Amino acid sequence: MQKQVNRRALLQGMVGGAVALALAPNVLAAYGPPPGIISLRYNENPYGPSAKAIQAASQALRKGAYYADPVQSGLFGAITAKYQLSLDNLTLSSGSNEALHAAMVAYSKKGKVVTPGLTYSDHVSYSKRMGVEFIEVPLKEDMSIDLEGMAAAVDASVSLVYVCNPNNPTGMTLDGDTLRDFCRTVSKKAMVLVDEAYNELVDEPEYTSMVDLVREGENVLVMRTFSKIFGMAGLRVGYGMGHPDIARQVTDNLMAWPNSVGLAAATASYVDDDFIQYSRDKVIKGRAMVNETFRKNGIEPLPSQTNFVYADIGRNATVFQKQMAERNIQIRGAFESYENYSRVSMGRIEELEVFDKVFTEVYNA
Repeated sequence: MQKQVNRRALLQGMVGGAVALALAPNVLAAYGPPPGIISLRYNENPYGPSAKAIQAASQALRKGAYYADPVQSGLFGAITAKYQLSLDNLTLSSGSNEALHAAMVAYSKKGKVVTPGLTYSDHVSYSKRMGVEFIEVPLKEDMSIDLEGMAAAVDASVSLVYVCNPNNPTGMTLDGDTLRDFCRTVSKKAMVLVDEAYNELVDEPEYTSMVDLVREGENVLVMRTFSKIFGMAGLRVGYGMGHPDIARQVTDNLMAWPNSVGLAAATASYVDDDFIQYSRDKVIKGRAMVNETFRKNGIEPLPSQTNFVYADIGRNATVFQKQMAERNIQIRGAFESYENYSRVSMGRIEELEVFDKVFTEVYNA
């Protein structure tokens, strides 16, 4: 009887293993765009993760039964060393969205949140559903963030001000000193949350970043993510840098924390300067290609310092999105009330060559 049971278990295990092997290719195929489809819509880095990140993730996977505290300490050490911060200046989350939302929830208990009228909004939309009240300040005519208008909107009823720099979806970057002056002034009334998801891609990362204000103890929180230049959108790691009181408030309102595999990959890629430079070079080359595609079709794109380009194409962007999708190119449709503005993310260079051809044909059909 025991032999029969063992044999049955063995056969079941063999069948289960065969099924798992058969399913594995299908599961892997579900990640990223389907074959033949070019995805230029989510601001991902298709060249990542780096080889070092993949190796670290593979090693961490073998220890997946355990919580990720030791790996977290390694990443914190790399961040504090780079920016001359203390451990209590940091907060870590499952992608930057989790911490962005946690900050808004924490500070909305004291008042409203001020944001640009057009900006990155996944966490804003979620926070609205949670009852957070927002004041949205329209962009300027040139599509830049209206810092003067935002400062004027901050009164005793406001507890937090959100600025995405560079802004998404416009790709435009605020001058570092102008934003620094804004933060120093406004932070006396409300905490300023600066979302720097694309900082590693801007022309002058240190000048544009507000991390120096964190070192000075200002009422500022700077958020970063591994979803963009590091090519780890699916691994969900983000971090924030702020005064210890701010970092603690955000951490206390987090629900999810990063997984050990993502943390291991993040720690390895954070110091992989060769991969970071390689990605920058590819993005800059691709951005020039997309700008040229727009311009040769009579479209002047907004000045971007990110891995996407935003432009008024003179027609409904959502309709155009569907037309491009019919030719296997995925781009974004309209954002908010900007119905004629289209956003195109950077893909691989060979994909952008296809985009150039298809865009020109569809646009002029």
